[in-house]
Amino acid sequence: MEIRLETIKGVGDKLIRYFRRAGIWSTYDLLLHVPKGYEDFTITSLERAQDNTTITVLATVKTPLENQRLRRVERQQFQAEVMGKTVDVVIFNRAYLVKQLKPGDDIIIKGVYHLYRKQLVAATIKMAGKVPAIKPVYGIEGVYDQTVSKIVKTILDEQQVTIHETIPVEFLKAYQMPDRTRAFVMIHLPERFDDIRQARRRFKYEEAFYLQLKLQTGLAAQPARPPKPYDLAVVKQIITGLPYELTDDQKQAVNDLFRDFKNGQAGFRLIQGDVGSGKTMVAALGALACVTAGEQVAFMAPTELLAIQHARFFHAQFPLLRTALLTRKTKDKPLVKTHIRQQQYDLVIGTHAMIEQDVVFNRLGLVIIDEQHKFGVNTRDELVKKAWAKDVIYLTATPIPRTLAMIAFGESNVSIIHEKPKNRQPIKTHYLTRNQIEPLYQAIQETLVQKQHVYLVVPAITSLERGDNIDTVYQDIKDRFDAPLFVLHGQLKEDEKETRMKAFVDTPGSILLATTMIEVGIDVPTATLIAIYGAEHFGLSQLHQLRGRVGRSHLPSRCFLIATQEDVERLELLVKTNDGFVLSEYDLMARGPGDFLGLEQSGHFRFRFLDLISDQPVLMEAQKNVRDLLAQPAFKKNPDYRYLHRHMKSIIRM
Repeated sequence: MEIRLETIKGVGDKLIRYFRRAGIWSTYDLLLHVPKGYEDFTITSLERAQDNTTITVLATVKTPLENQRLRRVERQQFQAEVMGKTVDVVIFNRAYLVKQLKPGDDIIIKGVYHLYRKQLVAATIKMAGKVPAIKPVYGIEGVYDQTVSKIVKTILDEQQVTIHETIPVEFLKAYQMPDRTRAFVMIHLPERFDDIRQARRRFKYEEAFYLQLKLQTGLAAQPARPPKPYDLAVVKQIITGLPYELTDDQKQAVNDLFRDFKNGQAGFRLIQGDVGSGKTMVAALGALACVTAGEQVAFMAPTELLAIQHARFFHAQFPLLRTALLTRKTKDKPLVKTHIRQQQYDLVIGTHAMIEQDVVFNRLGLVIIDEQHKFGVNTRDELVKKAWAKDVIYLTATPIPRTLAMIAFGESNVSIIHEKPKNRQPIKTHYLTRNQIEPLYQAIQETLVQKQHVYLVVPAITSLERGDNIDTVYQDIKDRFDAPLFVLHGQLKEDEKETRMKAFVDTPGSILLATTMIEVGIDVPTATLIAIYGAEHFGLSQLHQLRGRVGRSHLPSRCFLIATQEDVERLELLVKTNDGFVLSEYDLMARGPGDFLGLEQSGHFRFRFLDLISDQPVLMEAQKNVRDLLAQPAFKKNPDYRYLHRHMKSIIRM
């Protein structure tokens, strides 16, 4: 039973309006609204700090201070632990700190945080014990923090809230964590810094525990189906006839798929492969297996252009497969839908058009969703519902950090393709500021002379905020180069997009000026140069995706990152590595999980405490605990666990 806030002493109509505006209706809601930080220092996961911003953190000294003299300046440096994260700390002209600070000391650091160097350049450092009383900062508009603290204290002192324990007692004891009521007291009304640490540790585990509970119980709920009776001999014959040998990673991913097909229940698998790694071929072999088992396969792509390209791939590689293309522009659409219903097509490739109500499959056994994070969860589900067995393959070229992928899909449901085909060369990447752009013009001219293709990508069609756009770059390039120049952007009609893209591909020595709509799926083997204007406006993973539009053959390829603002530290990472998974780790720290898995649009996980990178040990421990718990025969009957499923949704906020 929830207790409404208006029943609490000191909470009048004005306060109620402010609280409701913040989504706080009950005493329990207010307890869940934990402090964003604390006066004089901020307790947050370091991964959520923005690059090159001033932060104030509570830290513990890890290493003795070193004193260095640089000309007339003295620099002191050491390592510190900030909420479980190790950072390098640098401060200038504070030689006295060398004797004053020792490993194990709790200190307050205020300074500028450099995310990509994992370095904190301190302006001030002081002993934690010298900080005044700890005062929570809530940030509720219109309400003083001190007022919130008083109300919270009243609620807790007078027990005007019902707090259920959500973690089995054996885990509380094993990890020496406070119970839930005590943890709320410690995080809202801390008496010392360690109270905050212990409370956050407990709540991190709680979120990890319920995430794993949702994941593992969800996997167990997959619908049963007979093992697929695929013809392995036919599949092996196709693999043997390929003009190249599959990479080891591709072979492993294919084995993963076929192992799924042998199971007695429907499964889902995420196949993530860096750009050009051959994940589409892996999915194609899975589709072929399902067709030999007498099933249909649906392959959904996020754009019509990509769907057309996939259709061409299947027609070329697997001419015996009866393949249909179903998009908004499909001619004789009623007839195509009739043939789909009669199973005259083995494979249907298309866009959102496949989820239309009158698209009925005969025996849909496998759904393949390309760049799955581009679709909302409802769109994906509508297609999966059409399948008699809910087997799904999710493909993505967006390099999702392994930790995040395992958490969202389950460790045994993720296949990663790192290797590129043996004839591919690394893409040479260059970082230029806008006033140093001449090397790009020279590279474009060299590429055009060799009758190869050039991509020029801009952040906007036309914009006052972002200087480089379709209009400005078009005029610059048109006046500078005597070469065919094609323009592609989202405001064009679908027919015009396809016409221009085909003209570009069919014209050697031409230039395509485009927005980021070419980010996925465009495969032109003779495209060997890409320049990305306004690179500071893009995330690292998106830049890597765009870079992957070149380097798709044996030809040497180059990528130029053009920034109008200084962005050296971040963009130099792309210059140094072609490994999208390394870059994705930085993007996850800077941007959170939403951009990787479509979490913002699909309603997945949002955490108050848990960090998907630095808290991997917590996640793995919780995974083991939940697995052991679910294995207990009396799990569902045990009264100690009766609140688990009830609290799952509120804790990880799906």
